[in-house]
Order: sequence, then structure tokens, then C-alpha cells
Amino acid sequence: MYIRITRAIFAAAAAGATIATFGLTAAGTAGAATGPEVNDNHAAGAASAAPGSAPVLFNHHFAGYHTASGNTWRFRSVATTLSVTSCPIGIAADKNPFAQVELFGGTNWSADLGVLCNGGAGSVAFFDQKSATTHAQGAFRLSPRVGDQLRIIISRNLSNHRDSFTATNLRTGRSQTVRVTTSTAVAYQHAFVGSVIDHNADVMPLPATSELLWTFQNSRVATTGGIHSTLRSPWATVKEIDRTAGGVTVMTPGKLSASGAGFSTNLNAAP
Repeated sequence: MYIRITRAIFAAAAAGATIATFGLTAAGTAGAATGPEVNDNHAAGAASAAPGSAPVLFNHHFAGYHTASGNTWRFRSVATTLSVTSCPIGIAADKNPFAQVELFGGTNWSADLGVLCNGGAGSVAFFDQKSATTHAQGAFRLSPRVGDQLRIIISRNLSNHRDSFTATNLRTGRSQTVRVTTSTAVAYQHAFVGSVIDHNADVMPLPATSELLWTFQNSRVATTGGIHSTLRSPWATVKEIDRTAGGVTVMTPGKLSASGAGFSTNLNAAP
């Protein structure tokens, strides 16, 4: 089960629980990993794929792509560039689908960096599972506005067992990094880029026409073995589609670019 950023983290950020100091080990708020974060398994529900196409995973929270259908790879970084969008649904920003990059693996390990639609204070936040029982989380001081391009990166220093979370506003040039020291047992077999929603019920009923959610560009990953690539190859890239338990498709990723560096996600139209 993988723990991720959800509205609880963004809500805490909006209430003033921002990071006091950037660039320091274990910045953010530590606590027991038993809070209201969403748990879901990227590896469950994978459907068979036609030759030459990506395996497909149907789940209840995620739309996007993750690297490697198996657990034989190890990843140490994931990055993408996105534009802050207006919220497509007229509800609170933290109930709308948000953008996320993630490194994950094993039964517990997850490092996440998310961005809310509409931007503003507390709209960029991170989560890191430090050990089996503790995590770190918090919000960046960046306050991007709609239309700003953000470069968001998670990277791992293997020798120091430390995760770094970096967000850069390409319009203003302002950049902030948070570093969290984790258990030596942490290992990441996959990298994810895409959209995440806490509860699909929040966007019901679905709109009459499909709504563009997020566009991801220049997505890059790196393995612990030194391979630098996009989301595509040399591994089997998994396509994730968000469906309700009743089979209604909520969010879908668009076609991955030929290079594997870009795609968009959409909120599906009502069936």
C-alpha cells in the first residue's frame, strides 16, 4: 500500500503548516503514518496489453503513467514540467484532481510532490514515508499563479538515504528544496507522473464534456544504475486509468508522446 499526498496535507498547508526552513534534513512535519492519506496499490488490477502497447492499470485514484510493470528496476529521480491550471470543477481546489510526481516501491515506500489547481499559497506540497511508522510532510512557500510553469523534481541520494523535493517557478525563477532522511530500507522500483484524486465522488456528476486537467512536459526519470530516460523504455511503461468501483471512468491519461516525455490528463465526460 502506498501513501500519498491528499487534501489533508494541502489543508494543513493552507492553515499555516508551512515548512519553516528549506534545504534541511527532515524538514516538514513528522508523525505516525496513520493519518487520512489515500492508500492504493499501483500493482493491483493490471490488465493484459496488446503486443507493443502499455499494460493498463485500473484504480480508484490515479491517471497517468508509471515506469516498470515489474519490480526489478530501481529509480532515484523523477521530474516533470507543468502549467498551473484553473480548477475544472467549481469545488475546493483540494477536492479537484491535482498533479503529482512520485517515487514508490515495496509495501510502504512512497515519496510524493503535488500541485493544486488554481495555485496560490499552500498549493505545492510534499509527502515522504521516512520509515515504517513515521513520515514527513509539508507545503512549499511558493505561491504560483494560474499559467505559471513549475518544474517539480524528486531525487534520492542513495549513500545518505535522503530524498530531495524541489519545486521551481520558471516564471519567477524562485526555487525551493526540502530534504528528508529516510530509513536505509527505502527502495523505489517505480516512478509515477500524473493526476491524483482523493475521492471520485467529489467530482460527481461528471461534466457533460471532457475537461483537460494537467499537461506534463519534459518528464524525466533516472535509475540507480545510471540510466537517464523518459517515462518510456527500456522498461514496460504502465498506463493508469481512474475508475470508480462501479466501473465509471473518471480520469484518463492522454497518449504518451513518442519520446515518452509528455502527455495530458483529462476528467472524463459523463457516460
